[in-house]
Amino acid sequence: MIQQIWVDARDSLLGSDAEDGSVLAVSASALALLATVVTFLFIPALSLPVLVAFIAVTAVGWVTHQPEIARLLTLIATVLTLLTVGFITYFLFASALPAFLEHGLGLLLIPVEEGGTRWFFWLGEVLPTGDSIWNPRGGAYSLIPSIWATVIVTLVAGAVAGPLGLFGALFIAEVASDGLREVIKPAVEILAGIPSIVYGFIGFQVLNGFIQESFLDDGASFLIAGIVVGVMALPTVVSVGEDALSSVPDSMGDGSIAMGATEWQTMKSISIPAAFSGISAAVILGLGRAIGETMAVAAIMGALSSRLAFPLFDFFDANTTLTSLVAVNYGSASESTLDVLFVAGVMLFVIVATMSIISQYIERRMKEKLRGQA
Repeated sequence: MIQQIWVDARDSLLGSDAEDGSVLAVSASALALLATVVTFLFIPALSLPVLVAFIAVTAVGWVTHQPEIARLLTLIATVLTLLTVGFITYFLFASALPAFLEHGLGLLLIPVEEGGTRWFFWLGEVLPTGDSIWNPRGGAYSLIPSIWATVIVTLVAGAVAGPLGLFGALFIAEVASDGLREVIKPAVEILAGIPSIVYGFIGFQVLNGFIQESFLDDGASFLIAGIVVGVMALPTVVSVGEDALSSVPDSMGDGSIAMGATEWQTMKSISIPAAFSGISAAVILGLGRAIGETMAVAAIMGALSSRLAFPLFDFFDANTTLTSLVAVNYGSASESTLDVLFVAGVMLFVIVATMSIISQYIERRMKEKLRGQA
């Protein structure tokens, strides 16, 4: 059994057609990497020379036994990626644990109305209530207002990115000519390269002034933040949605046109339903981008007090979202407040990770459906 495992591992790393001396080259590079890690952890001052030695050994191995060294490097990259994700996850949850143990459901404290009546949907009958919901000096750390602000901003962003992203992807995949597609798609993807702080600054300067003049509103709002974040999510929705529409077999569309359907009927009745799973995954990924956005929302909202909107669905109200709450407060936070901010980070981590898993599942189901496996 052990021998079979060793053989499988050797074949995976070296391949079935390994050249002579490849074991020595791979072993030397692996040992040099191990020495680099150990030196970095225990003797940091010597880590740079050892790293240079690893690079030199790997470079020599790349010249003499390139396939085997390439396999080793891909393995190293995969292991480092998994370790990085694992360390981040552990650190995040370990740092948030003290706040969970100390405050418990107090982190979801519901504010009460002036008359003392519990509100905020049915949660008021389940969660604790209090007069002060965010008062670090008084030991009140309710995240409910920031959670609700995140929900409102995400809804607005979804209303912007969803329809625009769908129609944009549909135009690129089904309507635009090849030459026009080669221009439009890179142009849309350039939006993803613009720094988020630039989006926030433009939103604050342009949209904020427009809202103040047109709607007589006197400050930043969920509406402005949601529109800006929705535009930031557009490249994701358009790119993934266009890939989903392009993956629909041409034979399906050709058959529809051969039956007498128009191009619009084909897009509406064939392309969109066939790629619906991929389009759904695109929207979910875009919403994940909206939930995790920090600097644009922080630039628009600023250092606002943590309170619930009144009424709850007032899109012209403003409050810190979970991401902006962390960005605005972590620099001057006490140790207990910092632990609560890590709880906000855990919430964001779980939400975005869950949405990513759901989108991958939906996309996999789409591929199985198109291949006739479901």
